[in-house]
Amino acid sequence: MSKIARIQDNQVVTLGDFQNLAHLPRDMHDALVTTAIDAGKSYSGATVTKTATTTVTVAAPAFLYKDGALYSGSADPVAVDLLSVLPTAGNKRIVAMLLQAQEVNTDTQARDFEVDGSVYPPVMDPQATETITWRKANITYQVSDQAPSPVKPVVDAANTVIAWVTLTSTEVSSVEQNTDNRMNTLRTLDGRVVSLENWRAITQPVVDGLRSDVAKLVEASRGKTDRTFLGYMLEQLARINERVGIDAGASFSKTDYFLDTDDSDTDHINYVAKVEEGLRFADDNSDRSVLALETPGNTAFTVHGNGILLPKSGEDTVLSVVGKDSEIAMSNAGSQTIDYVLKTISRTRIRYGNSFLVCTNSQWWQTGRYDPVKGIFERDGETFEATFAEQHPSGNPNHSIKRLRKMWVDSYEEPYWAAVVTAASYTGNVNANSFQMPRSAWVTKIRIGLSRVDSGGDIRLLLCETRPDGSPDYDKALAAVTVAQADLKAYPEMTAFSVGPVYLEGGRRYAWATITAGNHWLAMVEGNKYAQGTFFTSTDGVWSQGNIAQDACFEVVVADFEAPRLVVNLNDWNLSGGVTDIDLDLEQIVPDGATITYEVQIEGDWYPVDFVASGNHPLYGLPASVNARMVLLGTTELMPGVKIGASYRRLSRPRTDTTHISEARTAPANVDEVHLTAVLEGFDNTPHDCTATLLVGGTFDTEETADSVSDQVLPDGSVRRTWVFTGLAPTTQWKRKIVLGTTSALSIFHVAELTDVAFPAA
Repeated sequence: MSKIARIQDNQVVTLGDFQNLAHLPRDMHDALVTTAIDAGKSYSGATVTKTATTTVTVAAPAFLYKDGALYSGSADPVAVDLLSVLPTAGNKRIVAMLLQAQEVNTDTQARDFEVDGSVYPPVMDPQATETITWRKANITYQVSDQAPSPVKPVVDAANTVIAWVTLTSTEVSSVEQNTDNRMNTLRTLDGRVVSLENWRAITQPVVDGLRSDVAKLVEASRGKTDRTFLGYMLEQLARINERVGIDAGASFSKTDYFLDTDDSDTDHINYVAKVEEGLRFADDNSDRSVLALETPGNTAFTVHGNGILLPKSGEDTVLSVVGKDSEIAMSNAGSQTIDYVLKTISRTRIRYGNSFLVCTNSQWWQTGRYDPVKGIFERDGETFEATFAEQHPSGNPNHSIKRLRKMWVDSYEEPYWAAVVTAASYTGNVNANSFQMPRSAWVTKIRIGLSRVDSGGDIRLLLCETRPDGSPDYDKALAAVTVAQADLKAYPEMTAFSVGPVYLEGGRRYAWATITAGNHWLAMVEGNKYAQGTFFTSTDGVWSQGNIAQDACFEVVVADFEAPRLVVNLNDWNLSGGVTDIDLDLEQIVPDGATITYEVQIEGDWYPVDFVASGNHPLYGLPASVNARMVLLGTTELMPGVKIGASYRRLSRPRTDTTHISEARTAPANVDEVHLTAVLEGFDNTPHDCTATLLVGGTFDTEETADSVSDQVLPDGSVRRTWVFTGLAPTTQWKRKIVLGTTSALSIFHVAELTDVAFPAA
C-alpha cells in the first residue's frame, strides 16, 4: 500500500484515524483493479445453470469489476425462480441475468454509544448499528417481450449481463453464459500463453524456411518461361473466382463473362456496347413498344378486364357444390385486416435474328453464380422481389433455357410467379373454402351462395393458392375482386365474382376467401364429396378449420372456347433502316398441349419467328416493315392466353462498331505488364476486327497500345486472342478498352469472355 494509517503511543485516536484503517487499503485495492485488472466492467465466477423446471441458480463466488471497484456476491449460490415471467403458449422469452453494483450497510449488531460525557463514568446507551459497508454484486434479471422469435432485451449500461436464459411457456429452455465480459483467471491465461509458445516453437523454423523458399521462387519467376506459367495460373484462378462468385477485390487477375454489366463502365463517355450473354455490338436503331392488335374490335377473341386475350368463349361449370343444408354467419370470425400479395403472370422471352449467335457463356446461367431469371426477365425500372430471386446450385429449376442458332427461348414453368407482385390489404370478417381443380382451365367466375344478405357491407373475394397444409395462402393470391352490397344475391340465386380469367391447373388445390364488414350469411352444404376441400374461418390472421363435413355453397365457372385455333393479326412492325433482330418479352400462359406461335410475313410468306432456314434467316434482307401475327392453338376446353398490354416487342439492328470500357481494375501491388485474353465467337478476320488498349493514369486518360497480339483457333472454331502490354509505368489501376468492328450489320461476332492478368513490377 502506498499509504497507511499512522498511530503513535499515547495518541488519542479519532474516528478519522479508524476510517483511514478501512479506506486507505480499499483505495489501494481500487487503484490495483483500475490499473492492472479492468477499469471498465467485467465479472468473474457467477456460473448460471438450470436447476429446476423454471429455476436457474447463480453459483458462488460472484465478483463484479465496475469502474475500478470490486463488488462481491453472496457466499452461497442464489436460486432464481422464473415461473412468474413464463410466456404464453406458442411464444418464447429471453431473460437477461444481471449483476448490479450496489453499496449497502449490513451486519447489524449492538454497540454502546456515549450519550452523556459530562459525568464519569460516561453514560452509555446500547444501540443497533450496521457494522459493515458491503460493495455488493446483487443478482437480478430483465425480461424481453414475448414472441415466437424473441429478441434479447436492451440492458441498461449500469448492469452487467452474466447469462441469457430462454424460456418457453413451460420451462427454462436453455442457458447461455455470457463470456464477452467474463474475466479469465491467471491460470487460464497462463495455459493459453503456454499453448502459443509451444505453437511458435514448432512453426518458427517452418516460417523461416518458407521465407527463404519464397525468395527463391520470386527470383526464379522473373524468367519469361515461369511468367508464362504464372500467367496461366492467374487466368485459371480468375475463372474459378468468377464461377463461384468470390469477390476478387484487389487481385492480379479477373474474368468477365459478360452476363451482367457489373464490370462495365456504362457511364463512360465512349461506352457504346451491349452486354447480353457476351459483349455484343450496340444497337444502331431500336424500337420497343407494347404488342398492339390490328383489329381490337375483332369478335373472334376477347381482351378481358385483366388484360388477358383469349379466343371467343362461352362458360361451363366444372365444380358445383350447391345447396343450403345449414348456414353460417360470416361475421363469426371477427373483423381483422388482411394483407395479401397478388402474383403476376410469369414471362416468356423469345429472341430471334442474326445477332443472337449462341454464346458458350450461357451455360453459366445454370451454375447458380448468376440469377438467370432476374438477368433475363427483369425490365428497366422494375424491381424483382428478393425472396423470389433465390439462387440454386444449378440455376433456377423453373427456368427453361433454349439456345439455338439465331434463336433464344427463355420461359418460366410456373404460370404465375412472385417476381413482380402487387401488395394490398382489406379489412373485414374472413371465411374461405379450398377446392381441388378437376381439370386445367381458365376460371372466369366464382359463384357463392349467400343464405342472408345484410343491409351493408361489400364482399371482396381472393382467389389464391394454398399452403402445404391446405389452408389459403394470402401471399399467393391470383385474383381479387369486390362485389358491392347492392349486387349481392340471396340463395337460391348465386352471387358471381368475375375473377379473371385466371388459369388454374388441374389436380392442384386452390381456395377462395371472402372478406367483408357486413353481417352476411353463407349457405352451407353437407358432404365434402365434390370440392375435395375444407371450409375455414380466420381469427387474427390464423386459419381454423370449420365443420369438416360441410362446404360453403359455391361454383367454379370456366371458359369454354368455340374453336381450337385462332389467328390474331398484330400491328405492323416497323424500324427505320431495317430489322435484323426481334425480341419478344411476353406475359403469357401456354398450357401443356397448347402453343402460341408468333409469325412475320416476308415477301408474302409467313415465317414463325423460331424458323431458321439453312443459310440466311428471313430478316437477312433488312426489311423496314413486316406484318406480324400470333397463332393460338389448343382445344375447346383449354387455349393459351397472352396479356397484351403487358407484353412487348423490340425491333433492332446492330451498329458496325462498338466500344466497351471496363470498370477500373485494382491490383494489390504495382504492375508493369498486363495480358488481356478474349474468346471471340463467330469471328472471321476478313469482315471483323477486335482491338484492345489499356487506359491508365489518375483519370484513365492515357491510352496504352499492345506490344504484341496473338491468336489461337480453338476446337469449336472460336478465336482466343491475347494482347500483351509490357513496359508499363508501374501502376495499381487500369481500365481496358475493347473496340469491335464489322463491315456489315448482317455479319457480326461477340466476345464470350475476357480475362485480365497482371504481373507485379520488378
